[in-house]
Amino acid sequence: MQRIEVTGEGITVTLVTEPLVSMYGKEMRPGATSVYALPWDEISGVSLSVTELAPDGERWVDLTVDVTWGEYFEVHQDAEGFADAVREVCRLSGLPVPDTAVLTTAAQVIWPGPGPA
Repeated sequence: MQRIEVTGEGITVTLVTEPLVSMYGKEMRPGATSVYALPWDEISGVSLSVTELAPDGERWVDLTVDVTWGEYFEVHQDAEGFADAVREVCRLSGLPVPDTAVLTTAAQVIWPGPGPA
């Protein structure tokens, strides 16, 4: 399970991994929860992208948060808070919220927004 939240301080991504249990009910690997609090000054960009899967053209929409130290976090559209996060990032950057139904496979940057004209 993934969760994303956007605040004035930055973006928080939470990843929850369920425990791995054998067919006999024995826990093989414990579950884990990882929380990444990313302040705005460590975020280099936020983009939306679409992956189209063959053969039926199923579309996966992801939000990618790039950080200044070279890592990135991908959050799938099924994650808790995804739509709210996209709206809030677009609001903060001054960009309109893109229609994910018509996004192409090229990434669309939604933060930072356009600079001064």
